[in-house]
Amino acid sequence: MCAALTKHGVGYTIVRWIRATLEGRLATATLGGLSRSVSVSRGCPQGGVLSPLLWCLVVNELLARLNEGGVYTQGYVDDICLLAVGKFPNTVSGLIQWTLHTTQAWCGDLGLLVNSNKTGIVAFTKRRKLPRFFEPRLFGTTLHRSMLVKYLGVILDSRLTWREHVDVKVRNAQNLLWACRRAYGVTWGLRPRVVYWLYVSNIRSSVTFVASLVWWPGCQTASAKRN
Repeated sequence: MCAALTKHGVGYTIVRWIRATLEGRLATATLGGLSRSVSVSRGCPQGGVLSPLLWCLVVNELLARLNEGGVYTQGYVDDICLLAVGKFPNTVSGLIQWTLHTTQAWCGDLGLLVNSNKTGIVAFTKRRKLPRFFEPRLFGTTLHRSMLVKYLGVILDSRLTWREHVDVKVRNAQNLLWACRRAYGVTWGLRPRVVYWLYVSNIRSSVTFVASLVWWPGCQTASAKRN
């Protein structure tokens, strides 16, 4: 981490100060009256103000390396998305495998691990079959291709119909609507102004939040309109 700070031009004094705050820490866990403390020699504290920024400075090297290899890479803190585009399935598979191999080597140099069980792979195509497409491997685990994946709260299906994502949004909005419905009636309860405020601040915001400019055409389908 200190090497990443120095590489991005952070002053020597600040680097020493950050190192002093991270080294020599103790993590204590208490259960049933028993307490145990262990020394923490690496990583940032969970919920720390500087933790997201420090991690972004570290992972920036990996993102730059992958983007230079012909694969579009986007990261939001520790959630990284890799996008390989190609005409032939085997070419795309090769690019994905190269990115995963590069990621694994980078993690090995820093002593990091990636949870393969939380890593998904989706082929965005209208083809029913993908000949010569092979499933890549990460840390010894084969990543099986699925029909949809959830990234940063958005459900992406293989054909980008947004059907599953819209269905989830509709169910969440219905649950919120019925929860708010208990607070008022025709002749009792909250005032109309407060009811409208609840709708705008809770229901409408939950529907339009998270990439709504991208998936909103999925709301025009017949099934979405019925819901």
